[in-house]
Amino acid sequence: MLSAVLCLPVAPAHAGISPVTPIDGPSADLVDFGGAAMAPDGTGGVVYRKKVDGRTHIFAAQFDGKAWRPAQRVDTGQSFDSSWPAIGAGNGGRLVVAWVQEFGPSSDRLYSAGIDPGARRFQAPVPVDTNVGEATGTWPSVAMNASGSAYVSYLVMKPPSAAEPAGYARGELRVARYDATYWSGFGFPLNRNAQVPLRLPAAGATPKVTIDAQGNGILAWQEPDDSFVDRVWARRLFSGQAGIALQVSPSTWDNAPLPAPADRFALDTAGFGQGAIAYRQQPGGPLTVPRTMLAMIPETSAPGANVFAAPRALAGDAPGPPSVAVDRVGNVATAFGLAQRSLLIGGDDRALRAAERLDDGRTAIPGDPQVDLAASGASVAAWVVRRGATGGIGVTERRADGVPVTQTVSAAAGGLVSGFALAGSGLGDGIVGWAQNGQVSALVVDAPPDGFSVEAPVDYVRTVPTIRWDVPQSAIGKTTYTVTLDDDTLAENLTTTKLKLRKRDLDDGVHVLQVVATDAGGQETTSAPAELRFDASPPKARVKRYRNGLTEVLLTDGASGVDKTATSINWGDGTKPSSKRTHRYRNGARPTITITARDKAGNRTKVRK
Repeated sequence: MLSAVLCLPVAPAHAGISPVTPIDGPSADLVDFGGAAMAPDGTGGVVYRKKVDGRTHIFAAQFDGKAWRPAQRVDTGQSFDSSWPAIGAGNGGRLVVAWVQEFGPSSDRLYSAGIDPGARRFQAPVPVDTNVGEATGTWPSVAMNASGSAYVSYLVMKPPSAAEPAGYARGELRVARYDATYWSGFGFPLNRNAQVPLRLPAAGATPKVTIDAQGNGILAWQEPDDSFVDRVWARRLFSGQAGIALQVSPSTWDNAPLPAPADRFALDTAGFGQGAIAYRQQPGGPLTVPRTMLAMIPETSAPGANVFAAPRALAGDAPGPPSVAVDRVGNVATAFGLAQRSLLIGGDDRALRAAERLDDGRTAIPGDPQVDLAASGASVAAWVVRRGATGGIGVTERRADGVPVTQTVSAAAGGLVSGFALAGSGLGDGIVGWAQNGQVSALVVDAPPDGFSVEAPVDYVRTVPTIRWDVPQSAIGKTTYTVTLDDDTLAENLTTTKLKLRKRDLDDGVHVLQVVATDAGGQETTSAPAELRFDASPPKARVKRYRNGLTEVLLTDGASGVDKTATSINWGDGTKPSSKRTHRYRNGARPTITITARDKAGNRTKVRK
């Protein structure tokens, strides 16, 4: 068990991809990598298994937004082997880890332990389900939102018997909900039909759950339909209630029966229930090769939120397991391996773009890429790389403006990668953790702040204004601001989102105002330019007299312009004042003229000529 107390710092990297941080090892006691999680504020962690005194236990390391804290054992006080670790993350450094602890014949137990915001140690384990049977196929999935609410989905499988087809067994799909303090089960299995046997679970075809900002979620799983063909199904989750089972993978294709199973699948949720499921459809009927399919469902308040839209085919010829990411407005990204390539297909709920290659072509394996997506268009992706007897992880950070930064990394001792996971903040940031040759390593992808706007007065102003700007979404660390006017710096290292300008900074006229947001890693995002119209000078008046006796008042304003509706001229000869600017006097009189005028910024002048 690790006992170090120093944090392992992540050095700032302007490219946004941190150096590799060793979490544990190299050690022959490391068993496998369990997963990664990241909250919207950029904190998160990784979980893995390691032997202590001959028993397998659960360890987790926390990323607090600045540095990796030393890994610590999570299943404290438990004496037997632990398995099936899964992790979720909430804002403020909150983590929750779920796992199965061996208890007895056909009576293993599902536990969890968490770290609350501000805490540095995991709390003691608490039971989630005191009987999950013989945990040979539990496959828990954990999802937590920013406020600390979470779901865990898992399987409780019975041993196969002669009554079921080969490769199938009876089982229950269960879900429990965490309210940041306690776990509560739904009280009933969430299979479509609990009497139908389930295919024995395998990696990539196990139940998955997500949660949105409101605490609602989506549950997806694989189960045979009434014709005993494996399909992908989903339910919406509402606090302690579950919606109806929705068939995601279809029974027909091109108006013909599709008597072939769907197997590997991935699930993501964003916003208020916007969802996407990518899955691999095996050949059968009109499909002659395996195809990666994508199906989407809108937010819970949108029309059509009670059903997944018809799936769209993305790729064929034996694609690998897919990964999918969706944002709150329906943009979507699907990643998968194909032959020796790692591919990404972007799009939205209406159209898909052409596939693009993530890797550089110097890898011998498909890579099984994973992806996360931000509403700004920023994204992060990671995949496994193998070159001969060595390997590593490929990572791409893509800014909202489409500029990518790609890097291949490896744990210090090298070797082959045996498991990895990417978890994103939903803002383009990510945590990548992996196991490699008896080591657990991690890195952090720090996306620059999202695009944002400056609020400037629409019309001309005559008093020095206070300008304000939006808070750009940025997950990791604090953001500071620099304000520029016509490319000249007015203020820098600001931590607030407003600035009172100074009179000496402004001349009359139109100025270009911008704010530069800089995150903790030194990455900059410049706001869209805003025009600041300033006019502190009143209109100027002069009088011109012509030989024919005509007198004219000339009004000028060098910035906002004269407001013709607020001009009044008293010609001094008893005629009624008006805005008319020419006048002819009788008998050559030259009285005093009183001119009252205002410009469009509100500056007034009153002169006598």
